[in-house]
Amino acid sequence: MKTIIIDLDGTLTIDDDKVDYCDKKPNLALVETIKEYKKQGFKITIFTSRNMRTFNNDIEKIKTHTLPIIISWLDKHKIPYDDIIVGKPWCGFDGFYVDDKAIRPSEFINLKYEEIKELLQKENPYKDGGNR
Repeated sequence: MKTIIIDLDGTLTIDDDKVDYCDKKPNLALVETIKEYKKQGFKITIFTSRNMRTFNNDIEKIKTHTLPIIISWLDKHKIPYDDIIVGKPWCGFDGFYVDDKAIRPSEFINLKYEEIKELLQKENPYKDGGNR
C-alpha cells in the first residue's frame, strides 16, 4: 500500500506559538492535497514529535495527555488519517530532519505524484535494485 507519513506541527498546522494546540489553524492547501491522495488509495499516517520536549520523551504521558488533543483537532478539521504515531524524536529549535524520502510541504502541495517520485529518485537513483 502506498503510504504518506506526514508531520503535524508546522506542516498540517500553521505554526503560531501564540495559539494553543487545539486552536491552531490547519494548512488548508496541504489538507486538500491529503484528501486527494486519500481518494487515490494512499494510507495517511501522522508522525509527530508534539510534546516530546515537554514530557521529556515520555511516550505514555504523550499518549495520555497529547494524543486526545491531536485526534480532536484532526476530527474538528476533517483531516483524513489512518494512523497516528507519537514519539518522533524532536530535533530542537536549531536542528532539522534528513531523510531520503522527505519532501517539503510546499512540494507536496504543488507537485503531482509523478513529479514527487521523480524528485525522490534524484536522492536515491539506485532504489530499483541497481548497484552503488
